[in-house]
Amino acid sequence: MTDHDTASTTTVISERDQRRILAAMTAMPYAATERVPKPWVAMGAAVDADAVVAFLEGLATVLGEVAAESDKHRRRLFSLEAEVEAFRRLIGTAPAEVTP
Repeated sequence: MTDHDTASTTTVISERDQRRILAAMTAMPYAATERVPKPWVAMGAAVDADAVVAFLEGLATVLGEVAAESDKHRRRLFSLEAEVEAFRRLIGTAPAEVTP
């Protein structure tokens, strides 16, 4: 094996593409949390594939938590709506059901 075979290859991201990547990361909803690593906090650090992957992994974790919380609130809302409807039927103020 030559040194070339054992050395890791590095893909160079152009400065223009780095700026575009950073702009996209900055604009991403939920990316402001400290649990999403941001390569731009290290002044002068280049954006590399590892930084992008870390950002996406952190963002995926946060978005998963947001989705789970949203599902929990949605289930609670449906439960409350069902309770209100049951109460309205109990006190006789529920609208008449329409049957096809």
